[in-house]
Amino acid sequence: MSSDTSSLHETQSLRLRVLGIVAFCLLSALFARLWYLQVLETNKFQARASNNVLRIIHEEAPRGRIFDAKGRVLVDNEITYAIVVDPGEFTEKLDEDAREKTVVELARLLSLSGNLTKAADISKKLVSQVSRPSNKVTVALDIDFELLTYLGEQHRRFPGVSVEERTVRRYPYGDTGAHVLGYVGAINLEEYQAKLARIDSSNPNAKTYQIGDEIGKSGVERTFEDVLRGIPGRRVVEVNVHNEIVQEHPNLSREPKPGNDVYLTIDVDIQQLLEKQLYRGLEQAKTQPIPATETEEPESNTDVPEFVAPAGAGVALDPRDGSILAMASYPTYDPSKFSGGISQSLFEELISSMNHSPILNRAIQGEYPPGSTFKIITAYAALTQGVIGDSEDALLEVDDFYTDIGVYRYPGCSNESDTCIFRSPYCCKRGVDLRDAIAVSSDSYFYRLGGEGFFQRQEPHDEGIQLAARLFGFGSESGVPLPSERSGVVPDRDYYDLLHAEGVFQRDSSQWYAGDTINLAIGQGTLLATPLQIANAYAVLANGGKLYQPNIAQKITDRSGHIAKKFGPRLAKEIPLPPQVISPLLDGLNSTTSYTFEGGENLTGTAYRAFNDLTEGGVDFPLRDWPVAGKTGTAEKQGKADSALFVGFGPASWPELGLVNTPEIVVAIVLEEAGFGGTIAAPAVARFLLPIAEDTIGKTS
Repeated sequence: MSSDTSSLHETQSLRLRVLGIVAFCLLSALFARLWYLQVLETNKFQARASNNVLRIIHEEAPRGRIFDAKGRVLVDNEITYAIVVDPGEFTEKLDEDAREKTVVELARLLSLSGNLTKAADISKKLVSQVSRPSNKVTVALDIDFELLTYLGEQHRRFPGVSVEERTVRRYPYGDTGAHVLGYVGAINLEEYQAKLARIDSSNPNAKTYQIGDEIGKSGVERTFEDVLRGIPGRRVVEVNVHNEIVQEHPNLSREPKPGNDVYLTIDVDIQQLLEKQLYRGLEQAKTQPIPATETEEPESNTDVPEFVAPAGAGVALDPRDGSILAMASYPTYDPSKFSGGISQSLFEELISSMNHSPILNRAIQGEYPPGSTFKIITAYAALTQGVIGDSEDALLEVDDFYTDIGVYRYPGCSNESDTCIFRSPYCCKRGVDLRDAIAVSSDSYFYRLGGEGFFQRQEPHDEGIQLAARLFGFGSESGVPLPSERSGVVPDRDYYDLLHAEGVFQRDSSQWYAGDTINLAIGQGTLLATPLQIANAYAVLANGGKLYQPNIAQKITDRSGHIAKKFGPRLAKEIPLPPQVISPLLDGLNSTTSYTFEGGENLTGTAYRAFNDLTEGGVDFPLRDWPVAGKTGTAEKQGKADSALFVGFGPASWPELGLVNTPEIVVAIVLEEAGFGGTIAAPAVARFLLPIAEDTIGKTS
């Protein structure tokens, strides 16, 4: 028994000694490893740790959305994947030959995946002036998953090349309203410095920028840039020497905050309708035969320019408050092409005059002679300044008839030169009063108003037409909140003196002649206006005397729908329109579309066929239920075909017939090198207004 107990104790003692030896060995190995790491490998790990750095990755916030007046999305955002290149790392890790080969290989991979890309385009982006070493360059968008995965695994083969998630602009209605909406592009150095100068970057809610970030370049995108841009976020990551992310630091990161939304006054249905009729009018103009002169047949008439109809513009607005309902310009462009960057070659095509500058918003940047649409301004000036009236000094009374024979000779001229004789290709060969002269667009009647009614008066009253023009907004920006609006030109003595001083005019010391006022009276000469200015001037007649600064936006909301700001009517001035002034003007404008005269060669108003005759390219318009007051215009330009204009509004009041309405829409269309206003522009407006009128009548019946 004692022997067994002794044997058991020996066995246990042996086990304890073995365990002790094993524990000693393990502890020795552990201490040896710690000594190795802390002493022998210290320098190595310190070097490795020092090569791991914190990097801040800026994340652009989604831009705010853009809606139409009825809440339909015109511009939205979508998530996509982009291939970006860090120029600094790319240049540092590769020599010149290797960089060239890598760019070629990257372009090849992109093209194979369906994203056609030229190596030369990538190289240009990498060396562009905004591509500094600290800023990444986007070389392709919409990358497929296979290529995305491949590049993610080949970082060492493509140093500086990475795949990032991006938010890009999406346009549910395609190119509809492109010029109004505008486009976004990479911020350039000048824009970046301007933003940097006025943004407090220390403010955590500041809408800061990095070179290469997107910024609004035109249209609403530019006007409301500060509203649409969100607050950028940031990711803080730790990267190693190979630029591989070791770990993230979420406590130092911040989520991006989307920008606010903008609701426009634009109605997408009206916008599409206007664009459709603008394009149709230009196409119709191209099918016209070359007009004959008095001595030549059309086939042999080589001196008359062809109707090439390359471009045009239209504006529709609500005269009750100045809201823009539609704004169209042709040729147009696809704003989605700018998402992620546009090639230099495509951008040059968009700005090229050879392509008629598709990027130009002709509604606010196109400056045209308004032609006979301006006669209403001349008539207003004559009525309010004593040229037409019942005073002894008046040239005519409203109801006085003047016989238009197609030629006007300025009194006091003894020769047959162009400075004395003014001819009208569109004469009515009958007596016309003011109402008739507006309806049939009698040049001779207005020639006389310009020459004898204004030029022969004492200064400064001889520039009464210019005074009225400026009163109605001509010669100055309308105030529409869109960038790059042009002001047009209202010529006078001071303007001509300036042109003379700059060497544009080679005249004697007296720069302004009778012929200048006479041409001005019919909207010709050096008078220039934008389609928006023309529409806005007629809105004054439609609403009874209020000149508004046109609005393009209704309100701004946050992503929750809470209203941050609302936009109301902006009244610029009130223009006196007493009954004795507005009544004959409206009578003439209504007669332009509705009235048939008795006797003479011109039996109808200049837009009568457009609104009444289906056989002449017009429509059967419900004028009795929805009258349209309007004016045709045919603007001449040396060496080119005439441009066609029409401006009208409805449902119009007609004092002569006792009709009282509240006009809801004014529309102006200009078709370049397209022919007569009554033949081409008026039918386009009639087709545009017809569904609007029918819808209104249907709702009230």
